[in-house]
Amino acid sequence: MTNTKGTNAEVEERIQYAVELLLTNKYSNRQVVLELQQKYKKSLQTHRGDVREANAKLHKDSRFTTEELQYYIKDQLDGLTEAYQIAKESKNVSWMIGIEKVKNQAINNIIKINVQLEEPIAWQNAQDNEAKRQSFGGIDRLEKEDHLYVHPWYEECKKQDELPF
Repeated sequence: MTNTKGTNAEVEERIQYAVELLLTNKYSNRQVVLELQQKYKKSLQTHRGDVREANAKLHKDSRFTTEELQYYIKDQLDGLTEAYQIAKESKNVSWMIGIEKVKNQAINNIIKINVQLEEPIAWQNAQDNEAKRQSFGGIDRLEKEDHLYVHPWYEECKKQDELPF
């Protein structure tokens, strides 16, 4: 194992090999790192960087539909669940904790992605609803025909305030 990164041509060759392995969908990122280490005999850190570059290359110009994205996320979470079960069987607590941390980070990323995907839709819905609103005397939706808002519980509270005798 060498400590040098290699020439640009070697780096590109390793990244291309990582892309090919990732496209087969048979290897996780960790397995691709190990395959690269067996073939090219560089440090694990160097190969992790190669796999990051390969993933960036794969996803740079890709456009996912919502269904494809949900499938990809579910596939990743299933892989984490499987890894958690393996760690549980081998009683490796630190591995289990690490997997749970990755799951939490993945869930946070899912929430961020969903917000970004749904934000334009929510904006359009707000615009559509704004066009349908009617105004009576300057206060929207809160006013009735007599220009006073009456809370639904107002009548009930008024009945309770009346003295029974």
